[in-house]
Amino acid sequence: MADQTEESKALLRRITDEIWTGGRLELIDELVSDGFVDHVEMPGLESTGRGRYRASVELIREAFPDYREEIIWLVGEGDRAVSFVQGSGTHLGNFQGIEPTGRNAQWQAMGCLRFVDGQAVERWGVGDSIAMMQQLGVFG
Repeated sequence: MADQTEESKALLRRITDEIWTGGRLELIDELVSDGFVDHVEMPGLESTGRGRYRASVELIREAFPDYREEIIWLVGEGDRAVSFVQGSGTHLGNFQGIEPTGRNAQWQAMGCLRFVDGQAVERWGVGDSIAMMQQLGVFG
């Protein structure tokens, strides 16, 4: 189980660093299962499976082209890994109906991925969208 735990943590780190921060969407086919199940609700994500995961990355990276995600801490157990991250970026594209503001925003999020045979098969997560919206000037 220790080897599986370390593999899960390494895969989550790779997805965070290379796909989310690095923008390497071509790696989604390698690292995310075609039958991916997403428990994260986000307006605008209508697809399922691997396509839904790709759409979530595209949605964030189109709104925040310089998006970065820094892992603050990462833990794992068996086939699951959980991270607490600091996301940041400059709002240069439409985001959930909000026209680009040009403002920088930072927010925190937690995510959990479950892996089978080297691919993410399931995701859970929550993010501080209120902090992001305040920084974008939507409210508060």
